Order: sequence, then C-alpha cells, then structure tokens
Amino acid sequence: MDIEIERAVHKLTLEAIILGRLLAEEWLEGSLIAKGSTRPIILEALRSLRERDGLMGIDQDLIELMGEQIRKTLNEIRNGKGDAAISQDVDLDWEQDQKVIEYVNLAYRWKQFKAAKIALDDKLAAIRDADVLLAKIL
Repeated sequence: MDIEIERAVHKLTLEAIILGRLLAEEWLEGSLIAKGSTRPIILEALRSLRERDGLMGIDQDLIELMGEQIRKTLNEIRNGKGDAAISQDVDLDWEQDQKVIEYVNLAYRWKQFKAAKIALDDKLAAIRDADVLLAKIL
C-alpha cells in the first residue's frame, strides 16, 4: 500500500477511535440510559468504544441506533429538541435544563463520531474498489 494512503487510513482510524471513545465516555458517565431491546447492544458497543477494542463491530446500523436513542430520549424531555439536535446544530445559550444540555451535547458528539466513521468506511471502500479496478487493467 502506498505510504500516503496508509497515513490517511491511520489518521481516519485514529480520529474515529478518539471520537468513539469520547462518545462512549460522555454517554456512560452521563444520565442517558439506553432503553428497549437495543439496550444491551448499545451498552456493549459503548464499552467497546470506551476501551478502544476496535471499530469492526460498529456498523452504520448500530451508529443509527445510538442516534435514535439520543433523539427519542431528548424528545421525551423537550418535544422536537431531539429531532433538531440530530439534524442540525442547536443553540443552547438560553437553555436552563441540564438534561437537555447534556443530551444535545451528546447528540453533537454522536454526529462527530458518525462522520468520522463514515469517512473511514468511505476511504476503505475506495481502497478496495481501486485495488479491484487496478487488478483488472494490470
């Protein structure tokens, strides 16, 4: 593998691992409790992210489950706030409710991790596809 490509993959992997760890720490140290049948799956993923056990078991569906858990919980506290926090940046300047602030910040951290994981997955897919294409012409 080309050294520049290898460095790019390392950089993207490091960013995803760091943001995943920060998401997990913030979630597990906060007051949001995963609910429903996805609770054990989310908790296991958060523990894995916190311990830096790797990203291989963290797929897009699992990331979406985490976001949905944040969205629903925040909507229960303040109608529509979870939808807004997941889809856009939310102004907290006048917010007094500490749980709303915590969950909006968690949603922001989740969006950062999601973007980092997508960037890493896209890069790896591009490498795989480029290898296949190059093998066909060589």
